[in-house]
Amino acid sequence: MQSAAVRARNLKKLKAKKQQIKIAAKKARKNKIGFIAMVALIIIIIVLAVPLFNNRMKILEKNEAIIELNQEYNSRRIHNDALQQKINAPVDEEYIAEIARENGYRKSDEILFYLNDGK
Repeated sequence: MQSAAVRARNLKKLKAKKQQIKIAAKKARKNKIGFIAMVALIIIIIVLAVPLFNNRMKILEKNEAIIELNQEYNSRRIHNDALQQKINAPVDEEYIAEIARENGYRKSDEILFYLNDGK
């Protein structure tokens, strides 16, 4: 039979082991909760990052479209400036004759020669 001292020592060891098991179980729960929290955080970050990435791609596409439209605008502005200069130019006989020739008219005393390329 065991003496009271041995039983007390065994009881203390048993309580210590139970305490260690409880501590280990708490750590495991904390680790499990920490892992779940980490996974949830990663999922949230991905869910938020995907729309941001899509919006960034749309912004880049819009910037390219803006650049193309600005180039088209500049070329049309240059063309409009040239037309405005023609409008603002004084109308004289030479100008009227040039426009008439471009449209196929000629003076009564002129002879037109056409080359092979259609001019």
